[in-house]
This record gives sequence, structure tokens and C-alpha cells, in this order.
Amino acid sequence: MNCFININLKIDHLLVIGAILFSVLLKAQDSQFTQFYAAPMYLNPALTGETNKQRLVANYRNQYSGIAKGFQTYMASYDYNLSGFNSGIGFHVLQDKAGTGGLTLNQIGFNYAYLIKINSSMKLRFGTNLSYNQQKIDFNKLKFNDQFITGSAQSMDAANFQQNNYLDFSAGSFFSANNYWVGLSLKHMNKPTSSLTGKSSSLPVTTSFHGGYRFLLENESEDQIKQHITTAFHFKHQQKYNQLDVGLYYFYSPFSVGLWYRGLPIIKNTSSYTNSESLALLIGIDIDKYNMKIGYSYDATISSLGISNSLGSHEISLKYEIPEKIVKKTYIVIPKL
Repeated sequence: MNCFININLKIDHLLVIGAILFSVLLKAQDSQFTQFYAAPMYLNPALTGETNKQRLVANYRNQYSGIAKGFQTYMASYDYNLSGFNSGIGFHVLQDKAGTGGLTLNQIGFNYAYLIKINSSMKLRFGTNLSYNQQKIDFNKLKFNDQFITGSAQSMDAANFQQNNYLDFSAGSFFSANNYWVGLSLKHMNKPTSSLTGKSSSLPVTTSFHGGYRFLLENESEDQIKQHITTAFHFKHQQKYNQLDVGLYYFYSPFSVGLWYRGLPIIKNTSSYTNSESLALLIGIDIDKYNMKIGYSYDATISSLGISNSLGSHEISLKYEIPEKIVKKTYIVIPKL
């Protein structure tokens, strides 16, 4: 019996240390969404206020649902279009949890964006984000060998780790025209320390480049688009790690479907790891009567982890827009999800 207890404790210990090392040393802990356009202020602070007047968004992601205590991300955001000042303001709250020990990131961020109208169809936006972050692990959820030997309520290893609080600064820009758009955002521009051990461990800058093009399938007025196909991409780079999401949506009012690939097989992140992660299916519905959009996506794992082990990833998004007054539907460039 003791043999099995020791084995399980050592495995638990290794899992926790592995999770911390992955977070602290590899620095790849940024939350991510398959429906990245359904989390606009997290994707790019320049998209703050890109709505009729007010917007509420909720996102939930369960990554690798077949792995106990896998990655779970919760996010909610609110932004307001200050049209009289060509500006947008907003804030978001986010929680990311992983592992048996509840390795947790709590984040609250505040955004500001400014709009430059180039002409009737072209717009350029600039935005910034300042977030307060709290990173911690709950050792009360874990049991280690020394606790059984000493009878202590907490492991001696707990003293080696501490809660970490830090400020993070991001910025971005976004250009849009009638049927195409492109954006660039930079996270961790101040390179904050994210270590749980008190040692210096700066987060490297994450670069996000995203864009797309929409093909109209019918001759429609700008405020009554009923059918179109949209292609889009999202490329991320952090230190020596790269990721590309590329795919398309088909929208036929009020429904939309999408197919996405996540990976960059021509570039390996390490000498032994082929960068090919998942295929994602997306479905969505616009409920115009209530100014609401709902999206669901499922990521089928195609990496060496395998779908039989991970059972894939699930993601849900909900967007509710509050117009200042009853207005006809406006011409929105970016995808519905």
C-alpha cells in the first residue's frame, strides 16, 4: 500500500513541478481561444469599442477535456464605443486554471482604443491594454511524501513557491476596409516577471498578426449581408515558439460554420516536436432580435498527444450588443465568431 502511495505522490509532485516549469521557464502560458475573434479585446486592444455602442462578451474554453484537471479558461469583457470622441474603452476579467494543484492565473485588464477614419470605407485603430495579474498554486490540494513522514499539514516544498503579482502592458493596431482587415498586437511589452519562486523570469513579448478577407456571395447592400465566405488567419510568435491558425467561415444568415487548422508543420518549435496541433469545427448563430451571437467550437487533437488521450477541446462564446437606440444592422467586417 505504501509503495503505491509513494508512487502516486511522486507522480503528483512531478506533474506540479512540470506544470510550473512549463509556465515559468518555457513562458508559453498565454491563454488562447480557437474563436479568437469572439474575444476581441483579448486578441487586440485596438478592437475595443468596435461595436454599435456597448458590448458584453463571455468565453469559456476547456482544453484537453480527457485529461483530468486540464486547462480551463474563463473570460468576460465589456466595452463601450465613445463615438463622439472616436474612442473605445473597456475591461476584461480572465481566469486560467491547470493541473491538480490549481495552477491559476487571475487577470483584470483595462483597454483604450482610438479610431482614425481614413475615408468612408477604411478605418485605422490603435489600442492599449494594462492588466493586473495574480499567479498562484494551491498546495492544499496536493499531498507529498514529506507530509506523510512528518505529519505536517503542508509540504516543505510549498515554502519554495509564492504568489506572484505583476502588471502587464500590451498594445495593438487594426486596419479594416470593406471586405478585408489586418491587425498586429504585442503582449508583455514591459516583460514582467512571472516566476513563482521569486527569481527573475521575464515574460518575452508575444507577437500576434491576424487578418482576413470576406467574399460576398450575393449582391447585397452594406447593411443587409446575408451570405458570405470569410477566410482568416492568426499567427503568434513568442521567443522560439510559433503558432498559426488558418481557416474559413461560411455564413448564411443566421447560421455560420467554420473549419480551422492549427499548426505550422514546415517549422518545428523544437528539434523533436512537429508543430501540428488540431483541426477545429465551429458553429454559430446570430439572434438578431436580441442582438446576440452564440458560438461553439471543438478542437480535434492531431498532435502526438492524440484525440483518444485528450478527447479534444471545447469552447463556447456569447456576445451581446447593447445599441444606444434602435438602429439598422451595420456593416461589420470581422467574422461573426
